[in-house]
Amino acid sequence: MLTYLDEKTQQANVLDERFYTQDNKIFYPSVTTVLNAYPKGAFFEQWLRDTGNNSKTILREAGEQGTKVHNAIDDFLKGSPVTWIDDNGNAFFTLKEWQMINRFMKFFSVVDNTGFLSESIVFDNKLKLGGTMDLVCKINGETWLIDYKTSNAIHKTYRMQLAMYKQMFENQSKMKIDRYGVLWLNAATRTDKPPMQGKGWQIKEFTKFFEDDFKLFGHTRAIWDEENPDYKPKNLAFPNKFKLTGENE
Repeated sequence: MLTYLDEKTQQANVLDERFYTQDNKIFYPSVTTVLNAYPKGAFFEQWLRDTGNNSKTILREAGEQGTKVHNAIDDFLKGSPVTWIDDNGNAFFTLKEWQMINRFMKFFSVVDNTGFLSESIVFDNKLKLGGTMDLVCKINGETWLIDYKTSNAIHKTYRMQLAMYKQMFENQSKMKIDRYGVLWLNAATRTDKPPMQGKGWQIKEFTKFFEDDFKLFGHTRAIWDEENPDYKPKNLAFPNKFKLTGENE
């Protein structure tokens, strides 16, 4: 959740991160927001029926886990130390989260760490989209676009997401992405085969699907636009401070 303080009105504004803007006037949906219109599939629907009321809790906890792992990786790439347990024995991460962070470190050992982009925003007026890329880096001399995933499975929407990021990044920066895919930090791999996999992690490359996924995203966007004709972020404003005033002050 993105928040900012309006110094003039002393209001704390809460913005919906699913939208991007460059001028605070025109807002575009994120790539992942549009992909919510893509069918989840029969397996997911069956899982919802089997799980029942617990499904929301499970999905929320999975989202929180992914966010913590993403944030820890970004902190590390920006030069901040990432610690599992402090001197008082307080854990900042669960064991599973820390395992995933360690898997990222194994992957990053094959990356050229002299030049990379972390958590970079892409914005495209032609496509009317925004998004945040996890990592653009060099591996063996090739430019890779990488998105971190902590899910139990790899979904087709990940392919479309990365295809659009590639297109938007190349339009915006005029740099070419040679290869792209997700760094799956919850894989069942048991052997080390650098740079594509290690124990518990794997790069799932989608480069060859670009043309098909770009077209498929276009169809998905048409459905999303039909269902969201007047889209805009939900902006909730709250007073930033309360103070009781009266005779006893």
